[in-house]
Parts: sequence; C-alpha cells; structure tokens
Amino acid sequence: MAHVHYVVRPHDFNAQLGRWTLSGSIEWREWDGEFVVWAERTAATYLLSAIAGETLKAMQGSAAYLDEIAARVFLDSAPPSAATAALVDTFAEPGDDAQDLLTVLAELEALGLARAELT
Repeated sequence: MAHVHYVVRPHDFNAQLGRWTLSGSIEWREWDGEFVVWAERTAATYLLSAIAGETLKAMQGSAAYLDEIAARVFLDSAPPSAATAALVDTFAEPGDDAQDLLTVLAELEALGLARAELT
C-alpha cells in the first residue's frame, strides 16, 4: 500500500486544523478519471480533475480534517477506482501531498463546492 507523506508549513495551520465540508448538495458522474459535478447551490456544472473529484467524494456525508481527506483519497481500504489508483501512483512518492490537497480544497472553495469550518 502506498504511503502519503505530509509537509506541514506554519501558514497551513488554520486550514489543516479546520474541517472541510461540501457546500450544499452536489451530484457527480465519473468517466475516465474526470468528474462532472452539478452543484445545487450554484446550479452550475463543473468538469473536475481526478484529485478534485476524489476530494469531493472524501467529504461526502460529513466534514473531515485534511488528514482524513488524504486517507480517504489515497489510502481507502475499499477497492480503488481507476482514478484513485492513478492518484496513488502519482502521489505515493515523497512530496508535498498536504499542500497539494490544500490547493485543491482552495480551488473547490473558490468554485463554491467546499468550505472550511475552523474549529
């Protein structure tokens, strides 16, 4: 199983301490590692990358901390989808996975699909 490595920077503390959740109801479909997402709140449709789509799926049902999202995206014990398997291959090497997820979460927040709840 792949290992996810985290790099924590001081300016990331607020985002890492807060929980992330979906901003309203969304529906999605996955095809060949891309996600088409419809957001009820904005009545808009988005085409997302595999990591963005898997990140949204990881927040489904409840708010989650960054490490919980990373575990769901990269290390979930369920059989991985093709998109997740590709993500594990891409991000399994030592690197800045936490920062990558924070970047994706910030982009999802800018689109109105996710939001941070500081705890």
